[in-house]
Amino acid sequence: MTDQAREAIELLLKNRQSDNRQSYLVRGRRLKQLSANDLCKLWAEQMNRWANDSILFDQRALNDVGVEMGLREIPPPLEQIAEARQRILAKSGSALATIVASHQHTD
Repeated sequence: MTDQAREAIELLLKNRQSDNRQSYLVRGRRLKQLSANDLCKLWAEQMNRWANDSILFDQRALNDVGVEMGLREIPPPLEQIAEARQRILAKSGSALATIVASHQHTD
């Protein structure tokens, strides 16, 4: 991957993260009352649903939990999603390879 492509992806992710944060705050921080343990549990549930392509996966819920955890500086409990993380990384790598390949064909 070129440095330019990497920078573009990083900028896209930062913008999306900022948009998610703003959206969550505008809607009133509905997860503010939850404990750190409850937030981590919800995060792990959504990550597992994402990894499993579950119809119960809710992107907004994952975004909201992630933003609330970020606001409280709670690190994601990666140890709770070890297998799911590997599936997500594989999917992400495949998607990124597709994007890079299509970008190279347009140059």
